[in-house]
Amino acid sequence: MNDTPDVSVVISTYNRAPSLVLTLESLVRQETPPDLHYEIIVVDNNSTDNTRAVVEGMRLRGFTRLLYYFESRQGVSYGRNAGISIARAPIVAFTDDDNDVSPAWVATIKATLDAHPEVDVLGGPILPRWPLPPPRWLDRRHWSPLAIMDYGDRPFPSNAARPICFLTANLAVRRKTFERVGAFSPSFPRGQDHEFLLRFWRAGGQAWYVPALVAFARIQPARLTRRYHREWHRRHGAAAASMRLQESIGPLGSLLDAPIGGAALFGAPPFVYGELFREAKAWVRSLPRGSKGLRLHHADRMRYLAGYLRERASGLGRRRHLRHVFGLLRTRCRTVLERAPLPPRRLAIVLILIALMVGGSISDIVFDREDWPLSQYPMFSTVDLRPTLQAIRVVGVTRETVPREIPLMDDRAIGPFDQCRLSTALARTFNNPSRQPIGPAMLRGVLDLYEARRASGENEGPPLEAVRAYDMTWTLEADARNVDRPDVRRLIAEVKP
Repeated sequence: MNDTPDVSVVISTYNRAPSLVLTLESLVRQETPPDLHYEIIVVDNNSTDNTRAVVEGMRLRGFTRLLYYFESRQGVSYGRNAGISIARAPIVAFTDDDNDVSPAWVATIKATLDAHPEVDVLGGPILPRWPLPPPRWLDRRHWSPLAIMDYGDRPFPSNAARPICFLTANLAVRRKTFERVGAFSPSFPRGQDHEFLLRFWRAGGQAWYVPALVAFARIQPARLTRRYHREWHRRHGAAAASMRLQESIGPLGSLLDAPIGGAALFGAPPFVYGELFREAKAWVRSLPRGSKGLRLHHADRMRYLAGYLRERASGLGRRRHLRHVFGLLRTRCRTVLERAPLPPRRLAIVLILIALMVGGSISDIVFDREDWPLSQYPMFSTVDLRPTLQAIRVVGVTRETVPREIPLMDDRAIGPFDQCRLSTALARTFNNPSRQPIGPAMLRGVLDLYEARRASGENEGPPLEAVRAYDMTWTLEADARNVDRPDVRRLIAEVKP
């Protein structure tokens, strides 16, 4: 009789014995076919509580394929790698000591990988178990700090063309994959799963999202506070900077073969500063009319990018220099506020608005954007007295019983694009015979980006079955009331998933 298990489940734990009990109980009670065998490996990563006693107690209750291993090197990467090294199965699955898994979790992993030999990594949704009702601001946009993940009820591939990240709280990997691309890197105290997937995607690996592969996160009350979220985004930005994540993703969301090089300001490319400016602009816009959740979302994105830029600068040994510069700026601003004729609070608001306007205009000139009030294009628009307008507009076709067209004009729908930039790019493509063949690929990139942002919660729009590009012409009324009613609408391209 072959005693080799089909699946090895690895849990790296540190001083969470009471929570570990719940995790192990969900794994011991798995519903599996008679011919499917699995083992559970608990890696004790220097715990000082009764973790070992918990594991031994579970073994005494009859589950003999529960293994205990002590790893003295501190860090979750060391713990998971130790589990990989002693795992005997060709499939290694991971969850955490504050999660529990659905009853068919192990069986789903085995059946899915057997049915898809071309796939080497599986991920699935991680749904919350709330200890108390969450605050009203905590919507899907704020799930990342809680290690919650739900990409919907449809399976999809994750690869270099669409690098959707999965979390090790609900992950399964063929053992041969670790032999090919390496295990989790101890050099990354945070984001080890993302860094591992970056190497995996760049090596041509195919991952798969499985909606039926469900795990549950037991949310700790301390993680429901704004302080925790602010600190998490700052640290997450630093972790992303250490793997140069911003420089590794192309304009359509695909993974680049290598991080973008070239000119850098304090170790980071200029477009990262541009993204920080855009988030600051979106935050200002959300102040008078946006929900609290939206305002906090943009504020957290700013913290992430600030943490990213700070880490990139510190990687060049310039942290002391930056602290000196920022210290001088703080001192100077405090002096100005003290001597200003306006109350300090009002003057601060005025200075922030001026800085955003001036910074946005500089950003326009540097990055050739068109959506700021003082950009090099709109600032001359009033001299054009022609009453007609011709442009290419992109719409989405909803996946409904009666499909309808929705405009893709919101940055949140297809960011970092907007209709102005996209219309200009498409016009240059479809008006140039040599470039026309790449038009459908551009629209497919819009569709993929829309669905990726919808799956990650950044976009609350409906699922799309197609994206269409129209060549539209208007004879505008004096007050532009008919801007949504073009005189001519000619379909020039359409793509579907």
